[in-house]
Amino acid sequence: MEKVNKIPGALMDWIIKTLNSGVNPEAIVDAMIRKGYDPKLSYTTLFRIVGNKPINTPGVQAPYEYEQPEIAKKGSILHTSDREIKVLSKVEKPFILHLDNFLCYEECDQLIELSRNRLKPSTVIDPKTGEEKAATGRTSKGMYFYLRENEFIKKIENRIAELTEFPIENGEGLQVLNYGIGEEYKSHFDYFPPSKVDPAKGGQRVGTFLIYLNDVPAGGETVFPKAGVSIVPKKGSAVYFQYGNSKGEVDRMSLHSSIPVSEGEKWVATKWIRQGNIYRH
Repeated sequence: MEKVNKIPGALMDWIIKTLNSGVNPEAIVDAMIRKGYDPKLSYTTLFRIVGNKPINTPGVQAPYEYEQPEIAKKGSILHTSDREIKVLSKVEKPFILHLDNFLCYEECDQLIELSRNRLKPSTVIDPKTGEEKAATGRTSKGMYFYLRENEFIKKIENRIAELTEFPIENGEGLQVLNYGIGEEYKSHFDYFPPSKVDPAKGGQRVGTFLIYLNDVPAGGETVFPKAGVSIVPKKGSAVYFQYGNSKGEVDRMSLHSSIPVSEGEKWVATKWIRQGNIYRH
């Protein structure tokens, strides 16, 4: 299907009317992309209308109030009980922290090998139902470890918890993803649609800890288009970005993507962190 690269006035009117009816912006973008509109144009149009500004509708997020994460207060050299980690760069809005030496090479290799035989086609969260589903925008393969599945996984989870100061129980199971040539994860948010947040299961996602497990010869960068940030995968390095605050607000500036791998393959591990204890009943 040929991409449409211009938004007609009638569609702008429909977008505003649909927003005012309470439909969440991510669902509108999905509808535009399915109709053949260019994804970048679709997101840009919605950001221009919504941004981080208030819209007086029940389905649209209020302005996002930035709060300094605990990890941001620790300086440029971070210490856990078993490792020294260097901060390579920091962006305040949205909050993005690029870290070096989070895992050693042997730990990266071990995580890949533990994951390799458990990979399945990756899924996404359906913005309408909140359920996991297969999606054309995410073409990687992935798997999940159980929380504290073994001593090695527990060591990585402890390291993330010490850095972020979110308890291990606030984190979803560590996920490992593998991208082959041409595979990608198109622009998306990691947080849940507000109507699909379940307080009984830890509530909203507030942050993502992304670990690069190998060097990628070409492609595979993690891109934050609203921040103008592009991070090249480097074995053992990590990115932490936070998009939720203590008021339950989410940051639309945290839009990000994994661009297609053009040479070699890409291995990453992801830990999604929620507001509260996921396993409390």
